[in-house]
Amino acid sequence: MTVEISNSANLQRVKSLLGAKSNEEAMEMALEKVIELYEPVEDEPRGDFPDEYWDDLFSDPPIPSSAVIKAISDECEDRF
Repeated sequence: MTVEISNSANLQRVKSLLGAKSNEEAMEMALEKVIELYEPVEDEPRGDFPDEYWDDLFSDPPIPSSAVIKAISDECEDRF
């Protein structure tokens, strides 16, 4: 496959950054870096906490809205 690079300065910069000896090698190395950066990792954890944490957090019933409103009202009354 032949690819035309319209900005040869960028190609030279990529070649220098990656330490490539030829334009073809620079393009191959650049493609590998892009794939490495953007390809999803299958075994990557979904967050800082284990799944059991989230299961426990959301397994309890939510606080009733009336209790939340009362707590906020009580806090406001205490401040004023």
